[in-house]
Amino acid sequence: MVVVADGSLNRFGRELGAERRRDYPMGMAARGYFRSAASHQPFLESQLDLRDEDGATIPGYGWVFPLGDGTVNVGVGLLSTFRRWKTVNTTKMMNRYVETAPSYWGLSDQSRLTTPMGGKLTMSFSRGPAVGANWVMVGDAVGAINPWNGEGISYAYETGRIAAHHILDALAADDLGLLSRYQAELEETYGLYYKMARVFVRLIGYPSVMRTLAHVGLRNRPLMEWTLKVMANLLDEDERHLGEQAYQALAAVVRRLPVA
Repeated sequence: MVVVADGSLNRFGRELGAERRRDYPMGMAARGYFRSAASHQPFLESQLDLRDEDGATIPGYGWVFPLGDGTVNVGVGLLSTFRRWKTVNTTKMMNRYVETAPSYWGLSDQSRLTTPMGGKLTMSFSRGPAVGANWVMVGDAVGAINPWNGEGISYAYETGRIAAHHILDALAADDLGLLSRYQAELEETYGLYYKMARVFVRLIGYPSVMRTLAHVGLRNRPLMEWTLKVMANLLDEDERHLGEQAYQALAAVVRRLPVA
């Protein structure tokens, strides 16, 4: 039994026949580490209204993640639904974010500890199949990164735990055909949520839409709090029934957009 957990490059998975869906979104991100007196802050910070060096809106986000040891993790992410995404230099994008980040983080060239590093992020379970005759793929290898926010660590743990459960059942029953239940549980657990995300990231691929959503949302605290809960997949049980309604609304908006 093989668990394929070789990350977004997925070299081993590709040898087994795994492929990426080209119509699903990808991300591109860069991150680095800085000294910061605010390292012990109990919250992370995200900035949704990113600009390039000319001041134009970019459909992505920046973050500062306090590590509690005198340093912070700082980064930026960009979506492939942005028409010009391949022309964006994420290092320049990050430098711009560092320049405009709130002063209380103390980000500067002097506080920079590492050179920014970046790469592509496979999202929305864009790689598959997730199951083979005697193998399963988990985490970044199967494209488990959340398209709403680019987060992948928790989904690597979650998919690993789900896979372990079905591997145990298959081995206990001496029936590797039971591994197919792993794929079914991924769809049941994440299907609607990631479907909503794919529509959302297509929507914000239009800079004018991203700019409008950011400006309206940032001025409406209840809307912003609900949006952040959705993006972090932290909706309460009594709020989850809104998912299908939200998907239908997002899909209706996207259908009215011009072809990018």
